[in-house]
Amino acid sequence: MPKSAVVRRASRRHGRPRPAEVPNVVEGQIAELCRDLAVEAKRMRQLQEQADELRGVIRQWANPRRTRTAAALIVEDDAEQ
Repeated sequence: MPKSAVVRRASRRHGRPRPAEVPNVVEGQIAELCRDLAVEAKRMRQLQEQADELRGVIRQWANPRRTRTAAALIVEDDAEQ
């Protein structure tokens, strides 16, 4: 429910909620904020995963030799000497 609907429903002619309705209005607004925060947190996790994946791809592209296993690097180093 949009914030404006919660406030509108709880308000009187003068635009102020009755004292008994204040906790309900605040509780509704808190619930809406919690839902919004959950959506934003999920999106931030998705963006972080994408950034991590992109970071790995860039590292591979920038230095493909570094992404090989340690054993393969040892064999290559021995061959070069």
